Amino acid sequence: MLAATALADQWQVVTVNRVTLEGTLKEGGAFEVKVDSDAPKETAEYFGATDTHAPRTVVSGITVKSPGGRISFPKKAFVDLANPLLQTLSITSQGSGNLKLRFTGGEGLQNYEAEYFIEGNKLVRRNLSYFERGSEQKDRVIKTMNFGPAGEPTQP
Repeated sequence: MLAATALADQWQVVTVNRVTLEGTLKEGGAFEVKVDSDAPKETAEYFGATDTHAPRTVVSGITVKSPGGRISFPKKAFVDLANPLLQTLSITSQGSGNLKLRFTGGEGLQNYEAEYFIEGNKLVRRNLSYFERGSEQKDRVIKTMNFGPAGEPTQP
């Protein structure tokens, strides 16, 4: 009887729809990071979604406040990310005004890691890494999206 109860009560990943991190950077300035997710409003191809299941959630907003000001990420920086695991959100800093925001997401074999780089209080790059699965091997792929001065994506 105990074994049957243990199987029925397995631990499950909890869906987190909003995360806010607040703290102090090593240089002494305060920061706040907000990442939101919501049910998808349109049908599209998403990183982190399987071919057989529509995504439960997609990233719907990212905002960073730092001593240099407030940055609202452009929609193109996150609109293709499904099933984010927002409880994995982390932020690190390097020097004054340089931040890296990171979280993972995806379901099953369709997992990814998203990294956003902020330099001089501007979003400059997103790296998205995932494993492309072939018939016999897995190859790690890193897709980079660069952003111009006005926050628009540019060609690498």
